[in-house]
Amino acid sequence: MHTKLLLFSTTVLLGMAFGIHGVSAHGCPPEPTSNSTSPSAEVQTEPLQSHLSSPTSFGAIQNVLSQHMGQPYLWGATGPTAFDCSGLTQFAYKQALNINLNRTAEQQFNQFRHVSHNQVHPGDLIFFSYNGGLSIDHVGIIVEGQNMMVDAQNHGVVRECYMAPWWQGFIAGYARVIE
Repeated sequence: MHTKLLLFSTTVLLGMAFGIHGVSAHGCPPEPTSNSTSPSAEVQTEPLQSHLSSPTSFGAIQNVLSQHMGQPYLWGATGPTAFDCSGLTQFAYKQALNINLNRTAEQQFNQFRHVSHNQVHPGDLIFFSYNGGLSIDHVGIIVEGQNMMVDAQNHGVVRECYMAPWWQGFIAGYARVIE
């Protein structure tokens, strides 16, 4: 377990140190922001912007996520002042839509119908495995933008590209919470 975490952490740090960010080759073109010219693969902690095309249910989830952007990561935390990955997804769905998600990423993975990458839309969950699918180790919520998610990770609650080099190889699947 420690070896996997070390390998993942080293991959992330090397990506940051050498300026490797998700770009069009990874499905994550830079998205302009009002105060930044950073590529979308870099973590973003500013509130999410609302779009008129959002379904009402995703709009409610987006509002909850926006209120908690930048909050710290704490393993085992379920909010409202700190979160781990599955604590964030559980909290967002409960607060926004009164939907109860199971506690862990793996339990959430098994709780809902899986969809393909081509079927993903905002509000779906994305899952990651650091050991080839033997366990589900991380979860995020798909948001608007090309291949974007909000998740709670070592930088806190952030919006980032899940097709960035440090995430893409670990994607285990997607699930639809709201049918």
